[in-house]
Amino acid sequence: MQKPLLPLTLLILLALGSRPALAQSWTQHWLGSQEADGSSQALILNLTPSPTPKGTVDLPDFGASGIPASNLTLASGNIHFELIGDNSTTVFEGSLLADVIQGSWKDGAHSGAFHLHLRPATAASPIEKAVAFANRHVLLSGSFLIPGGKGPYPAIVLLHGAGAEARNASCFMAEFFVQRGVAALIYDKRGVGESAGDWKTSSFEDLAGDAVAAVNYLLSQPEINRSQIGLMGSSQGGWIAPMAALLSPNISFVIVKSAAGVTPEQEELARTERSMRDRNLSPADTQEALALYKQMIDYSFTGSGWEPLSAAQEKASQAEWGGFGIFPRDSWWFKFIKLNFRHDPIPVLQQVRCPVLVIFGGKDPNLPVDASVLNVNQALAAHPSASLVAVFPSAGHDLRVLPTPRDRWSFPRFAPGYLDLLASWVKAQTSLSVSSAP
Repeated sequence: MQKPLLPLTLLILLALGSRPALAQSWTQHWLGSQEADGSSQALILNLTPSPTPKGTVDLPDFGASGIPASNLTLASGNIHFELIGDNSTTVFEGSLLADVIQGSWKDGAHSGAFHLHLRPATAASPIEKAVAFANRHVLLSGSFLIPGGKGPYPAIVLLHGAGAEARNASCFMAEFFVQRGVAALIYDKRGVGESAGDWKTSSFEDLAGDAVAAVNYLLSQPEINRSQIGLMGSSQGGWIAPMAALLSPNISFVIVKSAAGVTPEQEELARTERSMRDRNLSPADTQEALALYKQMIDYSFTGSGWEPLSAAQEKASQAEWGGFGIFPRDSWWFKFIKLNFRHDPIPVLQQVRCPVLVIFGGKDPNLPVDASVLNVNQALAAHPSASLVAVFPSAGHDLRVLPTPRDRWSFPRFAPGYLDLLASWVKAQTSLSVSSAP
């Protein structure tokens, strides 16, 4: 079974935490890979040697950037740094000679070599600046990343998944597009990081308004081509992006990644059923879980039936499958369900008039893939020819390959062709003459 180099909890903390600040003028970028057991993974070390050595690591094949290079030391031509997870630590030991770093890494039972080469400094480096914009009374904070060189540039706004997601969760994808000549705007979801508001009490319409406010900010920037501004939304953001496209005539393309082609209510019930099955729980337990979830949804919409729901939550918490937790009567979760669970994404997609790229992982455990693909294909039947539905059969919700128990160990990575598709499709929409290679 594949063992992730970085545990999920660490990646979540990286997404929600603060990105280490490096002095741009002194930062060196070392590009290469790490290898083990016939598998390799692209590796980039962003190193600030002085006055105190600092660094971050990017893993382009995995889709992570700005990972702290902890306990970094440089001494006598040797370098040491660590990628610290919640259950394991990957330790890198190497030697630095001129424009080459090479050495070994070890993480538990796995070990291998790594090789890096110093990337020459370029005259035109990307620019990143802090920005703020407002959706009515809600002030949102973000980062605006601009390619080096001469504009005006196409641009893309990256939208959040469910939950408390800060801008850092979108750093990798923002940098991916900037490297290909597309400016990117990322921002803290309302109520997260430096943004005001509260996503827990917000409707999808509110979040779509935030996306439009981000687009309006880009329209005011002289570096941006006003006719080439797009959106990319992942998971929940894949529902929000098409909604925003209906609100603004200035959105020229939309990318929807891993968003169900059914209502959130249908998605959650299907996800619960699959989760129970994957845990090898009994049909009786599965039916109890589904009944409880439906009870919670009914209470959210009607406001009645609290006493039996409270008793059912308590009973489920003692059952083998463990229940969903104990939600109090006034929980924000019930309010969120009422606001959003019966949103139907299909009529929205039918009305969008700009090109849309919809991407699914064939093994996504979070949504009914077959039903979603069927519904979305039907919704896009009358769309511009540039619209496309793509399914990567081996990928999960995050478009990374999901291994099987029989698979040989390898570094975790995006499904082959996923990043190339993003690059080529956006290039086609923006008439860019750029390479899709990293």
